[in-house]
Amino acid sequence: MRQLVSILTLTALATGHTQAGFLDDLLKTAKDAAKETAEDTAKDLVAETTEQLIRGMFVGYTSRQTRSDTEVAREFEKDHGDLPVNAQVSSYRTEIQPGASVRPGTEVRVRSWIEVTPGRSGDRPVIEERLTIWDNEDNSIALKGMTKAAAERAGAFRGEFTFTLPEGLPQGVYPVSTSLMLNGEPVGDQKHGLQLVLRVAPAGNLTLVALNAGTSPIP
Repeated sequence: MRQLVSILTLTALATGHTQAGFLDDLLKTAKDAAKETAEDTAKDLVAETTEQLIRGMFVGYTSRQTRSDTEVAREFEKDHGDLPVNAQVSSYRTEIQPGASVRPGTEVRVRSWIEVTPGRSGDRPVIEERLTIWDNEDNSIALKGMTKAAAERAGAFRGEFTFTLPEGLPQGVYPVSTSLMLNGEPVGDQKHGLQLVLRVAPAGNLTLVALNAGTSPIP
């Protein structure tokens, strides 16, 4: 009888430990799931906030002619001989200013230098420039993009997109790309990396700054 009671007692204790272990595992799984859900929610909120801030950001554009089509044509003929049959883009480059770093609230300028050689056919080219700002986490997601008319004739031009980085953007690298189109067809693009980081100021306060993370020009 005593042996039977002992066996029953040991069985009950073993069952209790098994149930306790199961409950501990269940609780740990629930905590992990809750933590993962909270992290995903936080990421979604950050992504949504970033998208709203960038999409709501005003982007301006200006373009002005710096050399006439005659001047560009003379230079082209001097270097290459005959003009092309139709107008063509002979040069395109961009840069981000003011340069290495910029505080939120400071205007960022994406300047471009465009040169279009006139053609012998006398066609009037339509030149457009497009700016795209990409997501800092998923560089395949375009947060904001716009296409503007740069010129409707051959010659040399300087274009400029302007925008101001808003407060509240999370740190990270925001790719900025520009594309040039001639008569609706892409003929060149430029890529830059604009990095938003936290820096400790001399007084010990955290300051948001944006760093130009470099360019990848495509001639």
